[in-house]
Amino acid sequence: MIKFFRRIRQQLLSGNNFSKYLIYAIGEIILVVIGILIAVGINSFYNASQNEAKIKTILTQVQQDLKTDIIDAKRIYNVYIGKDSIFQKIMNDSITFEMYKKNPYPLPITRNYVSFSNKKGGYNRFLNNLENLPEKYNGLIPSLNNLYVEIQNEIDDYNTFIKNTVMIDGRKDLLVNPKVADYGMGRYLDEAMAYYFNDPFLKNKSSIYINDLGNISNAANEYRVESIILYKKIDSLLDKTSTEYNEPFMLCPKKESIKDFLGGYKGASAVLGVTVTVSMENERLVLKSPVMPDVKLYWHEGDYYFIKEASVIVKLYKNKQNQAIIEFSGFGGNDRFIKNKQETSN
Repeated sequence: MIKFFRRIRQQLLSGNNFSKYLIYAIGEIILVVIGILIAVGINSFYNASQNEAKIKTILTQVQQDLKTDIIDAKRIYNVYIGKDSIFQKIMNDSITFEMYKKNPYPLPITRNYVSFSNKKGGYNRFLNNLENLPEKYNGLIPSLNNLYVEIQNEIDDYNTFIKNTVMIDGRKDLLVNPKVADYGMGRYLDEAMAYYFNDPFLKNKSSIYINDLGNISNAANEYRVESIILYKKIDSLLDKTSTEYNEPFMLCPKKESIKDFLGGYKGASAVLGVTVTVSMENERLVLKSPVMPDVKLYWHEGDYYFIKEASVIVKLYKNKQNQAIIEFSGFGGNDRFIKNKQETSN
């Protein structure tokens, strides 16, 4: 091909056809430029394809990290539910020594260190590839930063608070009662348990601890909600949207299991006369009351729910009389609402 064009140039020059040669030369330059542009375009397309594939791999890792964190956030809330049950009995003076010994947490209520730490491998890889990020993924940046920076800062603070509470309280006990050291060896002797049970500051210490645990549980639940939203957003961008999400990505139970709990409720005991309503709006359970703004109820598991940005344990269940009950507990308090008898499920 090169020899062919060379002959044409030589013929034009030997025939003194300079004007034709000039036109030819310009045409040849144009062809070269077109060839270069085509090559650059092919290379750019190849690089874009490579970047797209790399970002998809990174986002898949982010999703794997999110799933791990969502499951761990559920663990934190389960600990809070169990601890709050013991705490209420302590504050109401209804706990016995035998109950204290048989609680599901062998360590005293104030000596169980619970922390929430998330996985950041996928997020860090994402940050390291921002220069090559395809434009369609730019919308993920605010959500990722909210999760891994803003909420994470809050989590770090609460992790530190509960760690200090547990460590300071534990060190003081080690210097006061020789039997406490047996806990470190896994020997839960009655003498050591009795020391904790009869501690005159048990309520005070328990109040501080449950406050710290409630804060870290609340932050973990907020992280969980935002993680599920982000997980589904990534699914949409990767064109693998699921028609139905199952555990651990469900924030609302299936309609069939919740329909009997929709409707109006009246308060009992301390909240006598107060009314609330539970409704389903946009695939979310919503709690309404004349005395407070509407709040969303997020499903945890079984009968348990939580409220974002509130350290309140919510339980929807039926009592022995088959009445629908909504119960709120936290920090030693417990309020129950009973569904109105005239309410029927649709």
